[in-house]
Formats: sequence, structure tokens, C-alpha cells
Amino acid sequence: MNYFGVYHSDYSRTGSGVCDAPCITKGRMTLCARGIASQGGVIAMARGRLRNREALIGALGCDAAAPSAQLVLAAYRRWGADYPEHIEGPVVTCVMDSDADALVLSRDRMGEQPVFYTMNARSAAFSDHPDSLLKSARAEPVADADCLRELFGLGPARTPGRTFYRDMSMLEPGCALIIRENHARVSRYFQIADAPHEEDAERTVAHTRELLEAAVADVAPLKPAVMLSGGLDSTALTALLSAHCGDVRSFSVDYLDNDKDFRPNAFRPELDAPYVRMAVGALHTQHRAVTLDAQGLLRAMGRAMSLRGFPGMADIDASLLLLAQEIARFDRHVVSGECGDEVFGGYPWFSSAAPLEGFPWSGSLALREELLRPEIRSQLRLSEYARDTFEARKAQADPGGEYAPEERRLRTMQRLCFEYFMPNLQERAVRMCEGAGIDVLTPLCDDRLVQYAYNVPWNLKFMVGQEKGLFRAAVRDLLPEKLLRRKKSPYPKTCSPQFAQLMRQLTQHLISDREAPIFDYLDRDKLRAIAQSDLNPADTPWFGQLMAGPQLLGYLWQVNRWMVERNVTVRL
Repeated sequence: MNYFGVYHSDYSRTGSGVCDAPCITKGRMTLCARGIASQGGVIAMARGRLRNREALIGALGCDAAAPSAQLVLAAYRRWGADYPEHIEGPVVTCVMDSDADALVLSRDRMGEQPVFYTMNARSAAFSDHPDSLLKSARAEPVADADCLRELFGLGPARTPGRTFYRDMSMLEPGCALIIRENHARVSRYFQIADAPHEEDAERTVAHTRELLEAAVADVAPLKPAVMLSGGLDSTALTALLSAHCGDVRSFSVDYLDNDKDFRPNAFRPELDAPYVRMAVGALHTQHRAVTLDAQGLLRAMGRAMSLRGFPGMADIDASLLLLAQEIARFDRHVVSGECGDEVFGGYPWFSSAAPLEGFPWSGSLALREELLRPEIRSQLRLSEYARDTFEARKAQADPGGEYAPEERRLRTMQRLCFEYFMPNLQERAVRMCEGAGIDVLTPLCDDRLVQYAYNVPWNLKFMVGQEKGLFRAAVRDLLPEKLLRRKKSPYPKTCSPQFAQLMRQLTQHLISDREAPIFDYLDRDKLRAIAQSDLNPADTPWFGQLMAGPQLLGYLWQVNRWMVERNVTVRL
């Protein structure tokens, strides 16, 4: 079998070719990446941060200065295809062995690093970006009916392992693709496991704090900046990081005239700015507030989509990209509080007593279906697909009847959140920061912390009757009371009526384009009616907590642009 790997390419950012990294070929195997080790007929690669580097050096007898790829190669020599079990940290690895006609490709335990692959009977190829596989001609931009069901029914989230291309897959977190002599399998080497929790409340709080300290200590040597929203997660991480690094540079994002345009709702109860000022005053960070305007968001939406390689979260992605570009003027690493709500139960759906009957972040399937042309609607049957997908994944996530009904429901929901909602936000954070030239660090999805917190009973996660009560208790000595007790508020988005108007204009332009491929599937009149509505940004979201009417229009614009730029062919 022929093997081809291109990792950490600059294609999505510069368009300057498939890869600008060194390339090694051995027989029918080619690997292009930064940081490659080669010995005999074996090539190895490691991209990311290797957390247990010192332990591997000791176990493998390697030189203390050995690069990560050399450690991976030595690990393969020692443990064979099982070596990913011994690798810790947000790192992707690959070993190509021409003597054994074998490939092992592993993704990190929590999915912080992306890996896409495609294969047939004769060859296999992988990359960190879908566009690189398209540009290398190893994959074709073909979508089938299920791709459209994902795109319009679940998007911008995707079912684990899937992409919006028929023949391209995404390696799931904690998994390895193993190919030997034309036989391929995906092996799961790590997963969050159900286990009894035997510590009392006091010890649980202390243990959580220890794990938070360890996760922050891992990234502290990089001297990172912090994205500071004044929320619990980012403020606590800033405080923990300050203990290691002293002065910390912090950045926040806001929008022009947001104080005038903001209207509170259940998902966004209050503005961030007053809490950011409070956090900066309490923690004495070197702070820089970044203010964005509607035109800037609009201009950045196309690039944001290209950085993902898929339609994403419209202006929510674009704003993070613009924030990251400002951070890049001063720092090369930044800490984000991403994943704290998934790990500690911060989202509204964790506090709701409603039965678990569908993905709680995927609102209004009726709206999604209504947008489709009648013949496409009857063919795709989005509601049925979403229901069947949900029921199948729910059954896999269910921990079983040994748990009380409410504990069982919440554990199931948390696993689903790990599988569907968190990956979309992780992809957003990695891609937007990478596109700005900085590395995003997410200590709250450290696998040791996630594994422990998952098995803490929900009455302790919600201790003192508030969402994320365990997390609050673990950091209570670090923050002023008002910051410690602040209600959950998501990443800030623009509430500008000007942005909503720009989305109307953008959509009207799209509707007038007789060649726009999206209208092979969407009803122009239905989309026009939505564009002409009031587009209240405070309306109930159709996805997550932030994506209301203007974001729906932005997402569909990105879908069309993705189809055009990649010349996507749909085969139903």
C-alpha cells in the first residue's frame, strides 16, 4: 500500500503548495512534516506538546535532548503499534514502517489536535487540514446525502469521525489508525471511563484543585498570555497562571457600541466588560481590550471558514480570529478557558430537568428543514436523521442502570457533549489561533482532569446549588466573591443591528446569484423570508448558545462559499 502524510502544512493559510515542511520518502511511503525522525526503514513524526517527555526518556533510554519524533520512533521500536497508549499530551504522532508495510497514526486523547485521513484499497493519506488532502489529489471534494444531512441537520457540529466529504474521515480523539499489509483498523487506545467516586466532598475539591494546578503547570513554561472574559474559567486560569509566571498579559474582546446594543437573555445574561475590569484589577494583569466592528467581522468570515476547511460558526469564528491576530502581535501562546463548561457542567442544558430527547445545542430542526427545497427535504429527512443519530450515540454514551436516573441522564449528556459540542469549539479555537500564528492552550481539557471530573457525582459538580459548583469551590481562594459567583455567560458575540443588516445584504446578494450551488438544496424564498425578518440576536439560538438569526445567515453563506471554492460535487 502507498502511504502519504502531510502535516502542519501552510496551504490553508498561504495557498503556497501542499506543504512547506521537510519531506522524507522511503519506498512507497512519503511523510511531509516539521519534526521528523528517520531510522532504517522507519519514519516517525510528532506534532504538539509531549506531556510525559521525561518519563519516556527514562523508559526508552533516550538522550535528554532527543526530539519528540525520535521518542515516538523509539516508542514504536519498544511497544509496536501499541505505542500511542504510552504517549501523553496534545500531540499527534505517526510512524511509517516500510519494512513491515505498516502505518500507525494517532490522535491525542482529548482531540486538541486535528487529523483527517482518506484511504482505499491501494493507498492511505492523512493531514492536519482537509484542504491539504484535496490539494494533494488524495481525496475528492464529493459529498453524498449523509454529508448534506450533517451539513444542514447537525452543522456546524459533525458526528464523531465524519466530515462533510464522503470519502474523508476525521480520526477520533484517543484513537489510532493502524494499517498493516493492506489491513486497516481504527483502534481506541484511550477513552473516558466510568468508575466509582470514593472521595468525600472536601477531598474532591482538593483533588480537583491539584489537577487544575498540574494542568496549568504544564503550560506555564511557555509563558502564555490569557484570553480573559471575566468568566469563571478564564479568570481562574489567569489566577493559577499568575502564581507560576508572575506578570501575565491578558486580552479581552468586545464590540463597538455593544454596551448600547446588548439585550440580556437566558443564554447571555450580562456583558463581560465590567467583569473583565474587575478581574484585571484583582489579578493585576497587563491587559489589552480588543474592540471589533461589524465590517471587520464580515471581512474575516471567509478566511475563518478557510482556516477550518469547513463551514463553521460565522462571525463567532471570525471574532476569535481577529482577537487572535491582535494577541499575535505580543505573544505566541495563549491560554483559553475552552472546555470548562463541558467538563464541569456549565451549559444551560446541564441544569435543565427536560428529558434527553435530542442534541440540546441543536435548536429548531423544523427551521433547518423548512429552508430546504421540498424535494430535497423529502429525500434528506433531516429530523429522522438527527433523531436516529442521537438515539444511536445516546445508547453508546449511556453508562447503564447502575446509576440513579438523573445521574445517568447527566452522564449521558456529558458524554454526548464531549463527542459533539466540544469538538466544534476545540476546532474553532485551534484553527483561528493557528491562522493568526499562535498556539492555543486549553488546560481545562487535560485528560487527567476530565477523567476525574467526569466520575464526580453531579450533586458534587453542582455543589451549593450552582452550575460548576465544584470548580468554584476548587478556586474559591483565588477570586473575589463577585467573580467567583458570576453566572455562566458564553463567548461574547456582537449584538450590533449593523451586523444583522450586513448579514441581510450578504444574503440578498447570495439569493440574487443564479449560479450559487447552495440553491440546488435550499429554497430561495424561505431564505429570503428569514433575511427580511427582524434577526434579533437575542432570539433563541438555532445552534449552541450564540448562533441566532444573523449567524444562521452567516453559516449558510459559508456553506455556499465552501461549495464554490472547493468545487464540491454532490452525489445523492
